[in-house]
Amino acid sequence: MIFSFVPVTLLSVALQLQAPLHLVAPLPRVPLPMPAAHAVVAVANRNRIAAGVQTGRVLSLAIDIVTAKWKPEGENDPEVPVLAFAEVGKSATVPGPLIRVRQSTEVQLTLTNRSDSALVIGGLRAGSNAGTDTVSLAVGATRQLRFRLDSAGTFFYWGAFKGTTAFDRNWLDSQLNGVIIVDAPKARTDDYIFVLSEWFHPYDDRRQPFEVVSVINGKASPHTERLTLPQGDSVRFRKGNTMALAHPMHLHGFYYRIEERAGKRIPPSRQILSNTDLVEVGTSEVLSFLRSTPGNWLLHCHFAFHVDETVSLVKSPSPPMMHHSGDAMTPHSMRGLAVALQVTPPHGYTPPSMVNARTIHLRVQREPHALPGGADAIGFVEQVGDSVPRANTVSIPGPVLELQRGKPVRIVVHNQLEQPTSVHWHGLEIESFPDGVPNWSGLGDRIYTQIAPRDSFVAEFVPPRAGTFPYHSHLNDRQQMLSGMYGAILVTDRPRDLARDHLVVVGGGGPAIEDKIESPFALVNGRTSPRPLRLTVGETHRFCLVSINPDWPVRFTLRNDAVTARWRAVAKDGADLPRAMATSRLAMVVMGPGETADFEFTPTVPGTWRLDVANDGSGWQIPVNVIVEPKPRTKTGTNTTTPKK
Repeated sequence: MIFSFVPVTLLSVALQLQAPLHLVAPLPRVPLPMPAAHAVVAVANRNRIAAGVQTGRVLSLAIDIVTAKWKPEGENDPEVPVLAFAEVGKSATVPGPLIRVRQSTEVQLTLTNRSDSALVIGGLRAGSNAGTDTVSLAVGATRQLRFRLDSAGTFFYWGAFKGTTAFDRNWLDSQLNGVIIVDAPKARTDDYIFVLSEWFHPYDDRRQPFEVVSVINGKASPHTERLTLPQGDSVRFRKGNTMALAHPMHLHGFYYRIEERAGKRIPPSRQILSNTDLVEVGTSEVLSFLRSTPGNWLLHCHFAFHVDETVSLVKSPSPPMMHHSGDAMTPHSMRGLAVALQVTPPHGYTPPSMVNARTIHLRVQREPHALPGGADAIGFVEQVGDSVPRANTVSIPGPVLELQRGKPVRIVVHNQLEQPTSVHWHGLEIESFPDGVPNWSGLGDRIYTQIAPRDSFVAEFVPPRAGTFPYHSHLNDRQQMLSGMYGAILVTDRPRDLARDHLVVVGGGGPAIEDKIESPFALVNGRTSPRPLRLTVGETHRFCLVSINPDWPVRFTLRNDAVTARWRAVAKDGADLPRAMATSRLAMVVMGPGETADFEFTPTVPGTWRLDVANDGSGWQIPVNVIVEPKPRTKTGTNTTTPKK
């Protein structure tokens, strides 16, 4: 197997000896808290209908805060207690009533606290500081507020127990969220609004797994709204994150253009194309994309544990799996933060031709006892010609798939595991059927399922854009990706310059050791002590960074002992940056799982730099030495660079 381990944390000292990991055994689940007897039903709010009554430039609205009971998943699934906003005379909703007005509208708002807790409400005066511009509401109190909304953009209002903030909430007050949209004159309003929130119930004993459900517009997948959109024309999404954690939201099949962040419009010259990006804590984004390819697609969080059974109240997820040889795994369904999209084709749609497609054979295999604590590795091996790779070996990361832009490719994935799997070609603008989402990808009656044990699947597509992309498991993806099932795709117009292009892939390197807690293990280019990168003075080198650890955002910093370097950003998620954004900047970037970024760096003097790859939350850090060598000298002993006259 192509990787090795050296110490990263105190925990890894024992792991070097491949000592068995002793998993922290969770206590049995306990019953969820029950709603109060007098609680009203809170229903999901799709954010399609604006609340209140508008007369001219004045919106009149009355909102109560009530004690409610809420089913974040299916109608036959658990019901939990929450506080909720309710427009007077209507049902309580999660999220709260949508406030949507034109710029410079005056709002006359009546707020009444009908719960049994004193509360603080913030964010109502959209465009002001939502953390300090707050209103206190005692139990039973009513407040009359008048304010004008002059700043166009997407904003939030929120509620919390008195003495806390929007980011201190756990479960009972966690769903006191609502959207305020202030539209500029003549702005389009035919958009879709998605509010991300979380109900989180911790316990004092760490062995007692917390209970959590993550939702979009008051429902968790697979119970979120399913959108059906005709092919062609553009569509606009507004994403809002009310949680205390950034979320890497990924759109399958398309690039989107980010038009607004945190209520601030982005000038067209600075709008980037992306397919995965971190929606920061307490902020919003507005994005638009062209529905260019028909089929079934997804918008979802790319933290793997935010779309699996970890964030469901329906059943407790299994303890962390060590993947010992012969273990079988039960396939999971997507839960939590995911929305399904169906793009319908026009009559007579024809997929791209696959004539003269190049064929690549990828085998998904297991290498026993190769990860910390004796866990099995799961990964890819490329089969070249008729020579079948040796069984029980893997490459971490998987082989670099070098594809040509505009040229058809046929990738045959052979599953040599005892469990089903699937592969997603992340960020590629391809047809839906090979996109790799089990029981969803496809069009009409032709729906992809999975790759069964000892079976194979042929993914055929034409990559239309040159750039850097990941590929990875999309079935039981957290466990399989933590075990090594990921790699990089480089789509090019010409052969790579291996002396100047440097690929850095950051992924999982071992199992989780506590139920519902992130894995402490990571690898950079398959190692915890990566091989150094070698650069030459005066030459422009390209760093192609791939972040695909399913549990963590990753911070990259190029520095030496004295300073942080500067590099020039050139691409994001495989798409070239607009000229106004392709600029020199400090060599530091934070990326969520699924994001890629390309930077150019031109060293001016020999020496050693260090590319620090780290996660601030866990504390792990893996340095990659970057050695800058002098330019080679000619036979006359002079530098190969022609001196300036």
